[in-house]
Amino acid sequence: MKNLLMILLCFSTLSVSAQTQQGIVKTKGRLSSNGQVIAGQRLSGASVQVKGRNAVVTKANGTFSFPVPSSKFSIQSVKKQGYVLVDPEATSRQYNYSSNPLIFVLETPSQMKEDKLASERNIRRTLERQLHAREDEIEALKEQNRITQKEYHEALQKLYADQESNEKLISDMVERYSQIDYDQLDEFNQRISDCILNGRLTEADSLLRSKGDMPSRIAAIHQAEETEAAEAAELAKRQALLEASKSGTQAQKKDAARDCYSFYERFLVEHQNDSAAYYLELRASIDTTNVEWLNDAGQFIDDYLANYPIALKYYQQALEIAQLQFGEYSNWTAICYDNIGGVYFSLGDYSNALDYYHTALAIRERVFGAEHPDIAMSYNNIGMLCCYNGDYQLAMDYLVKALNMRERIYGPTHSDVATSYDNIGGLYSEQGNDMKALEYHQKALDIRKQCLDSLDLDIALSCNNIGMTYLRINESIKAQEYLLRALTIRETVLGSDHPDVASSYNNICSIYSRLGDHEKVLDYSFKSLAINVKTKGAMHPDVAMNYNNIGMAYFSLGNKEKAFEYILRSLDIRERVLGTEHKDVALLYNNIGGLYNKEGDYVNALVFHEKALEIRKNLFGEENAAVAQSYNNIGSVYFDAKEYAQALEYYVKALDIRKQVLGLDDPTTAISYNNVGLALDEQGNYMKALECHFKALDIRKHALGSEHKDVATSYKHIAYVYYELNNYTKSLEYYNKSYEIYKKEYGMEHPKTQNVKDNIDYITQLLEE
Repeated sequence: MKNLLMILLCFSTLSVSAQTQQGIVKTKGRLSSNGQVIAGQRLSGASVQVKGRNAVVTKANGTFSFPVPSSKFSIQSVKKQGYVLVDPEATSRQYNYSSNPLIFVLETPSQMKEDKLASERNIRRTLERQLHAREDEIEALKEQNRITQKEYHEALQKLYADQESNEKLISDMVERYSQIDYDQLDEFNQRISDCILNGRLTEADSLLRSKGDMPSRIAAIHQAEETEAAEAAELAKRQALLEASKSGTQAQKKDAARDCYSFYERFLVEHQNDSAAYYLELRASIDTTNVEWLNDAGQFIDDYLANYPIALKYYQQALEIAQLQFGEYSNWTAICYDNIGGVYFSLGDYSNALDYYHTALAIRERVFGAEHPDIAMSYNNIGMLCCYNGDYQLAMDYLVKALNMRERIYGPTHSDVATSYDNIGGLYSEQGNDMKALEYHQKALDIRKQCLDSLDLDIALSCNNIGMTYLRINESIKAQEYLLRALTIRETVLGSDHPDVASSYNNICSIYSRLGDHEKVLDYSFKSLAINVKTKGAMHPDVAMNYNNIGMAYFSLGNKEKAFEYILRSLDIRERVLGTEHKDVALLYNNIGGLYNKEGDYVNALVFHEKALEIRKNLFGEENAAVAQSYNNIGSVYFDAKEYAQALEYYVKALDIRKQVLGLDDPTTAISYNNVGLALDEQGNYMKALECHFKALDIRKHALGSEHKDVATSYKHIAYVYYELNNYTKSLEYYNKSYEIYKKEYGMEHPKTQNVKDNIDYITQLLEE
């Protein structure tokens, strides 16, 4: 599956995460006539424009927030319709990031005007009271003859001259006091402002002096600054030492990481995967915020050790770090979602896998736009998942999307286009349409021959896929040709101990199994097993597959004890690694049920087939091709046990699902028509049986061609029904058609050919009599 999904890891430099600055937009807090503070109101819907960023809008409670990439930033504007900024200079300052909220004060123009008039009225009244008090003081001095007439006139003239200069003082004080937000003053400073504004200057003076002597306070400030400067100098020295130490530590980390990776490569060459994984995990522990290293560890454990819970742990950790460092919409985040989806895919949890693949797709569409190779990869992944889940139409939709996009981006002769053709071919194989599968696998090979070296591993993959397709349509010679070509390329490029070579050995087993040479099957299966155990460990699903194939070969050789020993080993590995609710576990139950059926142990056969059916229904629902296969196999057990009514019941269930899921033109649907026909034969319902066999024949001729062996089988079954109906002429006609195909397919001496020939001779004799 990993080859088809083509999950790519793109490495990039990590960035520093942004801080979030909080803030509030509100109206002023103001003093009432009795000196109490009337709190301001928070404003929703105000726009705060940060320089270099999109504007943010305040919430219902007047709050806002925005990320700041560095410690300094500027505010371009703060606006709300019908309001003005109380402090215009708020948009010309540079701000430092703070854990305390920024506070911006807005007011309506009418309220601002009212506040200014109120401040001016209070200030003028205070100054007038001061003027009258000073006039009274000068008059008293004159009355007491403490100043001359001349001094009296000069004092009054100076007093009135000073009064004229108060206009500037009034203007400045009005501006300042009309801007004060009393919500932001503590109670002490609120009292001082109230005293000054309302002319209680002696009280204001007393309050101010209660804080201490100003020269002493200023001296204390200077002393604190000197202490802070000395501490800052010491801190700078320590910071320099720290930076030097950090630089050395970073160099050590890089060196240790390089060495861990070298150890990993050293053990990988010898296929010591546990040790290789240990050093990748050790490297990830050096810096647990390095997304690349976390993904590397997860990928190796996923691919080579099949320890899916541990791989998932690394992928999820990488996802959390990627979201913090790069945000939700980044290439790295999409990669992490893809890898997590891949683990769920391997575990058979298709619902979770699909969720993660769709999330990866949504991120990539936002990051890259509508046309990008990684978008095509996501389409491909979702398509392959739908294929394995039995949703063939949706799978085809996504795989064709991936193909079309790759053709638009790369042109028609690119290796990624070939991959799409290969995957569509795999989908047709999964549906049982081997002729279409062969067509698409051949298209993939033709492209790869144009753009790749003759020993490229992708060419080996194409040869392998074509060989397996030929095997399924009983073209054994062609199958052997392509599979051996794939093996030669893989051995030449990868050496004799590579997992892909093991895969080729395993596929060649299929040829010898078809030819009935089960000793050769064992030979190649054990070769494949040795490589897989060495490169992937004893508890890998591929090792389980080897055990299954070895068990099936022993069964064919008559060694039932060895057969069940190896097949149960296979089952144990798959249940432990993949869990009991996995499609591959269901497949093994299916195979074990088939073996018991061949042994005539129908009770155990039904037990295992029903286990397979239960898992498949839980995974896929009722309307699925794998569920139909289980119904078909249960029907076959009842058929072999001569319980034809129950056989017919299950065959019909399989047929109904296949008609709906695969369609009326699929060769697998033809198998179901054939089986229903056979069950009807045994019940003596020959006309219904004949109808089913003709439907199977029509499908097979259309899908497989008129010279296919399955067409010959349909001819044979039709001939048998006509015989039971005593229509010997028709029976002989169809037996002859069957005989001509079998003779070409198997040769004159094959038991199938001979059986049909015997029937022809017998019916010919009946007609002559």
